[in-house]
Amino acid sequence: MFELKFSETANNDIVSSLKYIKKVLEAPKAAENHYKELKETYKKLKENPYRRPLVRNKFLASKGIRFIMVKKYMLIYIIDESNNTVLLYRFIHGRRDWINILKNESEKE
Repeated sequence: MFELKFSETANNDIVSSLKYIKKVLEAPKAAENHYKELKETYKKLKENPYRRPLVRNKFLASKGIRFIMVKKYMLIYIIDESNNTVLLYRFIHGRRDWINILKNESEKE
């Protein structure tokens, strides 16, 4: 069993998405369902984070980037085998230009 760790950015992404669904879209039930599905995804990742392959982009794959869909959002993560952890790196809407977002973030590191 793996342990989940949340980057500050992923945590902010998740909170923002839930607030957006609840307040802006005025859909509190949808936000609740979104949160439940997210929790189910956490369980799946703890059990087997390898269920999803590395992304196809060679640069991002070299960084160990994988993702799993949660409704219309991508939960982007990295497996750290040495510590038996999964770093939840970002939570981005699937329609965003996630490849360039992640490339730009890794260049800043």
